[in-house]
Amino acid sequence: MLTHTEFMAMRRFPALDGLRAVAAVIVVVSHFAGPRWTWVSGWVGVYIFFVLSGFLITTLLLREQSSAGRISLKSFYIRRVFRILPPYLVILGFIVLFCALRGEFYSREFPTALPYYLTFFNEFLPEANPTGPNNFFSGSWTLGIEEKFYLFWPVLIVVVGVAAVKRRIAVAVAALAAMVLLIPFTGGWIMDYSLTLLYESTVHYAILLLGALLAVLMHNERTFALVAPLTHPLAAIPVVGGFLLLHVNMTDLWASTRNNLWLLLGYAVLVALLLVVLVSRGPVRWLLSTAPMRFVGDRSYSLYLIQGVAHFIVVLAIPRFAVNGTSTAIVVVVVSLLMADLVYRWFEQPAISLGRKIVKRYKPQPGPPAEPLPAPAQVPSTA
Repeated sequence: MLTHTEFMAMRRFPALDGLRAVAAVIVVVSHFAGPRWTWVSGWVGVYIFFVLSGFLITTLLLREQSSAGRISLKSFYIRRVFRILPPYLVILGFIVLFCALRGEFYSREFPTALPYYLTFFNEFLPEANPTGPNNFFSGSWTLGIEEKFYLFWPVLIVVVGVAAVKRRIAVAVAALAAMVLLIPFTGGWIMDYSLTLLYESTVHYAILLLGALLAVLMHNERTFALVAPLTHPLAAIPVVGGFLLLHVNMTDLWASTRNNLWLLLGYAVLVALLLVVLVSRGPVRWLLSTAPMRFVGDRSYSLYLIQGVAHFIVVLAIPRFAVNGTSTAIVVVVVSLLMADLVYRWFEQPAISLGRKIVKRYKPQPGPPAEPLPAPAQVPSTA
């Protein structure tokens, strides 16, 4: 089994890069592969991203707090701005320019959409523009959710400060409970196939906080013992098996339950358990840590955002790919990945490096560690 000492000494969680790769690719497959691939349940890939984000961001913050004695919100927000905004704005700008050159800036209603995209209120656009045409950026609604989480959750952790572990857990549980209790007031538990209600529901913040709660539990040695049994190699069998069983049936269950949000929460819990398996030794971690998986995982953010316009360009070049199917999905994944690779190399990586340099210029001297660490812990690079 994985020990707490080994977990805290990890500099990277490479298998989580691979999981991001899987999540991004199945999202694209769900959009363009046609009805024969509904079992892939790619639409829930965004909920894998949510659990991952909650876990990684909270791990980053707690490790900084433990090693430096405090959390620098300024440093955190600078890193987030330089991590998220450059690819986001580059891809949005490319899509707007592409549509403008085709004379479709107004017909695709960008004057209505841009205020939402530029202020990260993306998830509220469908309600404001229910009959709006496809503008190739509608998938960015998830960024509106994540940006609000990044804005408020770190502040809560700073308010808790270097308090006892019980208080950290209490804050995470209370925040999670609050988001669950608000679900009836933000659309209800049954969506009845309404994407507008789904986008605006607080269930997404609850799912992000499930990942955050897992990070809090794993950060402390005493509470790490609660999840330690899942780090045994044999534990991967029921966890991975249960996750796959639910995942391939999610689309049917989602339809048959009229989009019951308890289904999403249950799925998120299984994803959280899967994360424990993926940071532990075993064949699943090895598979998702391979170089090809990490390559796609590193580019998953841009791949996710650029898939719509990539499909449109593919159809312009080869009209037969206007019909969704297996070959269409494969070509769109490849073209999206090639375009994402350009964004990653030319904008994403340089911006991340610049953000780190800015942070280093005024990084405060570390104080005494709040919790003694068994080994130097660094922020996982997948965050």
